[in-house]
Amino acid sequence: MSINRDFFTIDQVGYSFSGGDKILSGIDWHIPSGSFHCLVGRSGCGKTTLLKLAAGLLLPSEGQIHIEAAPVAGPSQKIGFVFQNPALLDWLSVMDNVLLPISLHRKVNETDRQSAHELLHLVGIADLADRFPAQLSGGQQSRTALARALITSPPALLMDEPFAALDAITREELQDDLLDLVASRDTTVLFVTHDIAEAVYLGDRVAMMDKGRISLNIEIDIQRPRSAACRYGKQFSDICQTIRSAMSRQVVK
Repeated sequence: MSINRDFFTIDQVGYSFSGGDKILSGIDWHIPSGSFHCLVGRSGCGKTTLLKLAAGLLLPSEGQIHIEAAPVAGPSQKIGFVFQNPALLDWLSVMDNVLLPISLHRKVNETDRQSAHELLHLVGIADLADRFPAQLSGGQQSRTALARALITSPPALLMDEPFAALDAITREELQDDLLDLVASRDTTVLFVTHDIAEAVYLGDRVAMMDKGRISLNIEIDIQRPRSAACRYGKQFSDICQTIRSAMSRQVVK
């Protein structure tokens, strides 16, 4: 992994609803290109709002966000977004769901279909390309959504609890698939999760949000590539406990 510069630069960012309620305040966060950063925190602390700001789906009330030194003024084609709900279109096949970001802008060609097939192979569901979402398991739907987010080869992924509804084994398998995919493409990732162990397993760094501010930002000094065995080691457990202790001290609104 080569990390040469900041992909996301978040400087003194705040966000308030139109009624004046402040959701975020004083967010400073630099995310280098090619790195994997995770964001944890209690429900309602502002994690998803920050993710939407980074995506350009919302604009900050204060401060500024830059993507590769350019100010964010709206949604960027440099970003793929993966939601908690796979949000697949029921009337489209797996293949056509993956190709949707391309078909919305131009006619799909054979090269596009080959790229989609390769991605489906990488996420382990190439044999399901002709099925429809109702014929897929939750894990298969999540794999389809991941392939769709990567079909345009965006340099960054923003992910909002994409594996939250899955069983533990499927979730761990998808975590490993995700790490392999983004490492091979040198993709920058900002990943929101409630699961501390998931954040520690995936991230180069884990930040914790508390009442609209980043209150903790720690490096995860665990060797890559990561393996299932590291989840049960003392180093992994100690890092999880540090974050868990910090979260337990938070005052719930």
